[in-house]
Amino acid sequence: MATDPRVHALRLKEYGIPAHYRHLRLHTVADAPQRAACQTWLDELRDHYVTDKRPLDQYPKDWSQIGKGLLFVGPPGTGKTSLATATLLDVYFEKRLPVHWLAYADFVKDSIEKMGLQDRHEPEAVARWWEIQDKIVAAEKAPVLLLDDVGKEHRTKTGYAEGLLDTLLRQRHREALPTLITSNLPPREWGAVYNPTMASFIQEAFTHLTLVGADRRAA
Repeated sequence: MATDPRVHALRLKEYGIPAHYRHLRLHTVADAPQRAACQTWLDELRDHYVTDKRPLDQYPKDWSQIGKGLLFVGPPGTGKTSLATATLLDVYFEKRLPVHWLAYADFVKDSIEKMGLQDRHEPEAVARWWEIQDKIVAAEKAPVLLLDDVGKEHRTKTGYAEGLLDTLLRQRHREALPTLITSNLPPREWGAVYNPTMASFIQEAFTHLTLVGADRRAA
């Protein structure tokens, strides 16, 4: 991997990492609760992530770990996004894998906008359609994806946002692509906010890390 800081800066921008998080690494948040669990997950990432270059007989016997991600849960301001982003950046720097960072509310808005552009043929509309399509493909195919603030997206009676999340997470899990999620929603509430099968899937496909404490942003 290139070590030129300018190359890293360009890649992190391409991967959607917000500028004010790009300095984070797990060793810089050493006092963060659940840091050790993130480090363990990172150390074992080879057992979670399937690649074409690795023979199947080299994977762990417990296939339930394949594609398993991390769910960071806790009240606002407890450091969920910082810790999750630090973990994601260590995937890039230490494991040399492409990553992607995405606010889930933005993903929902972009997906809805893309549908509205489907039958428009103006150059600007076509260019915007492809821009959104590239973001969607990045979310679907990135070796490791971070979905930030799941639960804060706008939800309607149609259930579009809920269905979109279900489809994205299950598709990634089937393809053994781990996902990191930050959310204020405790796992017990996922069944009510989304659906019971989603709550069961979240239990199966993610290691849950709970962060507690006062809102640091209010200090």
